[in-house]
Amino acid sequence: MEKSEQHFSENLSITSGNETQSHKSVRRTHADPIPVDLLIDIFSRVPKESIARFRCVSKLWEYTVGFPDFTDLYLSKSFNRPRLLFTLKSDGKLLFYSAHQPHNPYMGTSHVATRYHTSSSSPKYVQSGNCTLVCGLALLQGDYNRTKRKVICNPITGKLLTLPKVVLKSKTLPDIEEAYVARFYFGYDPISKQFKVLCMTSSLCKRPNTHQVLTLESGKRFWRRIEQVFDFMEDGITRDGICIDGVLYFGGDVGDTSVIVCFDVRSEKFHFINLDKEMKYSSEYGSLTLFNYKGKLGLHQRITRSRHMDRDVDRELVLWVVEDAANHKWSKKTYKMYTSITEKSFVGMTARGEIVWSSYSDDNKSKLYYVHFYNLERESFTSVHIQGFEEFNYPSVDTFIDYVENLKFM
Repeated sequence: MEKSEQHFSENLSITSGNETQSHKSVRRTHADPIPVDLLIDIFSRVPKESIARFRCVSKLWEYTVGFPDFTDLYLSKSFNRPRLLFTLKSDGKLLFYSAHQPHNPYMGTSHVATRYHTSSSSPKYVQSGNCTLVCGLALLQGDYNRTKRKVICNPITGKLLTLPKVVLKSKTLPDIEEAYVARFYFGYDPISKQFKVLCMTSSLCKRPNTHQVLTLESGKRFWRRIEQVFDFMEDGITRDGICIDGVLYFGGDVGDTSVIVCFDVRSEKFHFINLDKEMKYSSEYGSLTLFNYKGKLGLHQRITRSRHMDRDVDRELVLWVVEDAANHKWSKKTYKMYTSITEKSFVGMTARGEIVWSSYSDDNKSKLYYVHFYNLERESFTSVHIQGFEEFNYPSVDTFIDYVENLKFM
């Protein structure tokens, strides 16, 4: 096991359950002039860089910053001050940048994205798709150290946890690689405060297959098979799932029907939402992207403009929102924009209700990176210039909104 993974595992034991016996003994044997409750309050108000240094002051301080009361307090405060997170690929390495997420952006605003200066354990990782962020942690999928292993990473520290390999049993295609038949989704249950990874195995030749789940907790981590068995094939809706209030959502084909698969992270039960007949997600018409619409599941419908379509389609924002999952009822919301959005990359909706895109400028010489905000109530469209990527030549950047800094697993 790598050094970074050892640190990750050690911290898992610190932050799970109630106060550990080690923490109690430290409190009895070290007479610190500052009460622990006061330390927790002070630590929750300082930058994360200071907290990392505080771990080296004493055993008591080290255990205090890893104590569940403190990490939960820091996380709750982080939810009130969400940030923009950017992933940037350079020389086969995935870099994390962060910037303040503006509450009331206005045209001409400029924000500087600063890099999370992680240690040598930061992910040397060739990304095959977008990483998945859940409650401050990231699931990375792709070629990590020239393998197909999946990795959980804390962006603010660079600490890694490599997931155990999934054992796949295929009677139709023996020795098939995991990457071709398995897809991984990352979820968090806010009630039990558990992170889980779901592995969905595509059903070859339309035969039912088993699926597996792994809980990120202390001790030995292993994949558990889920009892509910059904035939599943990944489809063209989206390759990246989204977790909303403890439920994982992702697209798939179950039998001959295209659906949104819903996985309850805590109960580990599945249910399904049928798509509206009006939704078109083939490459001919466009694509659908999952996002969080004020706590509900939303779908952004990107229309691929063709020569037969009206030019106004370039400025049309089409959103679908689940109103009644049990009865498969969706509502369609269409907005007319005064600027073209077809060349912009859809990011999602902030907790404050602003639709967000990202894009580079049309000036190929400067390659300025922008994050665009559209306020649905005021019908205002503003662009924020993001600085900090100038040292890279045509970097590949992905944007995430409402990012929270989670000190767990430091």
